[in-house]
Amino acid sequence: MTLIGNKKMKPVSKTFFKGLIAIIPLILTLYLLFWLADTAELVLGNIFKFFLPDSWYIKGLGFVLGLAVAYFFGSFLETRTFPRLFISFEELVLQIPVVKSIYTAIRDFISLFSSEQKGKFNKVVLVNIPLFNGQQIGFITVSDIKEHSHTFIADDQVAVFLPFSYQMGGNTVIMSRENIVEIDMSVEDALRFIATAGVVGSVNGEKNKS
Repeated sequence: MTLIGNKKMKPVSKTFFKGLIAIIPLILTLYLLFWLADTAELVLGNIFKFFLPDSWYIKGLGFVLGLAVAYFFGSFLETRTFPRLFISFEELVLQIPVVKSIYTAIRDFISLFSSEQKGKFNKVVLVNIPLFNGQQIGFITVSDIKEHSHTFIADDQVAVFLPFSYQMGGNTVIMSRENIVEIDMSVEDALRFIATAGVVGSVNGEKNKS
């Protein structure tokens, strides 16, 4: 009876964990989206309550206001005068020691998702690591000497970002071009491979197999 019970439990536990792995990312994604919406509603919704009567306020106006503010702020940044004012404001913020570190970290992280920055983060390479007698996946961030003003990067060198597995962060290394090999792999698949230490395979590869 024990052996039969164990054989029955294995498929049950396998099915359970398969469902758990599928549903947790979905729940966390929805939770993050709702958290952002609630935060915008809490902060910007009070603006409506301050200027308008309470009877006029409808839940959700704060979130709508947040979308409108983000859009119009982006529109202002595309004009000639406003970007200069914003840069001047940024320079004042960057003079505050603690605020400078927090602000620049958040700004640089968010900028990775912009269309202007994605083009500089799209080459996946294998980097030779002599210490481990192996290779590591990385992303070229600076490859053309004309694209940057860093004098410490020679013409035959590139800047490569090496992310960590199972955590945020990584190392940026300057190395010779001969120590890297560009591979045919999308940024999304490479990030997934690194983030899970190779446990989760390529989504594109799974689609090709099916």
